[in-house]
Amino acid sequence: MTLAHGIAVKVYANFSNVVDALKTCSTCSNVYVEVLDSSPKIAVAVGEKYFFRVDNYLAVTVIAIDRGDHVVLKAIATGGRKGLVSFFDYGASRDYALEAVNTICRALGAGCEVVAEVSYLDQSKSHQLRT
Repeated sequence: MTLAHGIAVKVYANFSNVVDALKTCSTCSNVYVEVLDSSPKIAVAVGEKYFFRVDNYLAVTVIAIDRGDHVVLKAIATGGRKGLVSFFDYGASRDYALEAVNTICRALGAGCEVVAEVSYLDQSKSHQLRT
């Protein structure tokens, strides 16, 4: 069982403004950020943050996809495990994914609508985040 958590959100803002907010979100993009030369426009960012409750670092991957009248923002948070009995993250991956999208939405002051949220995200559930 994976301890990843995913969330997909519609953000009613301009793509370049979403990218700017993503770049200034220190826990969303402190590892990597890139705007791809693609159509539709896509930005990818990776952040990392220490969570005391699990005594470990978690990573979040944020993907922004331009849909014209809105931007689809997907955040997937997961972390490493320390041992064979590490079956719980005490909600840390969910909190991190939500922190990522909430930070971006607050920075934009834009309307945001959650369209999907998946706990214990793994490859068999990834289709639930497609929008």
